[in-house]
Amino acid sequence: MRIAIIGGIGSGKSEAMKIAKERGFECVSADEINAELLRTPSYIAKIAEQFPTAVKDGAVDKKTLASIVFADEQKRQILNSIAHPEIMAKIREFNAPRVAVELPLYVEGGERDFDEVVLVKTPMCLRIKRLKKRGLAKKDAIARIKSQPSDRTLKKYATRVLYNGGSLQKLRKRALGTFDEILKSGQNTQN
Repeated sequence: MRIAIIGGIGSGKSEAMKIAKERGFECVSADEINAELLRTPSYIAKIAEQFPTAVKDGAVDKKTLASIVFADEQKRQILNSIAHPEIMAKIREFNAPRVAVELPLYVEGGERDFDEVVLVKTPMCLRIKRLKKRGLAKKDAIARIKSQPSDRTLKKYATRVLYNGGSLQKLRKRALGTFDEILKSGQNTQN
């Protein structure tokens, strides 16, 4: 069973992943895979070819790269065309019986081979607040949120929606229920 956990930046996907892990899913993060790729010479070379000012002394300057791609939609699409195929290839390597993938850019990734797609949906004001706690200025937080597909767009791909508009305890309760339902439905389809 493979599930994707999707949602915009600051929505609470990582918290949902912790709960999926409790329910026996091997958890895979597209962001962590990307961080690994950013240390891979062949991947760095691809970034340097398209974004030469973002690579210094053989390493990607993530801040510079972010400032480039979040200011220009076309450049963001170029980065996505480099990153997404590599990330999805690494995700496909995970072959556990239960895999949960934290996949922020589901729509752009084009990957549709999940049994379930769980959208973590969170009000914009909470997402901005969370991103500010991570050190982003409000205008940068808003720019990053707006650069990603909206919840409305992501909902078209979701098989389930996990609302995260309250406390961590409420998210936990909802997520446990959602993952238990997914596991139960997976057992029913195997019988």
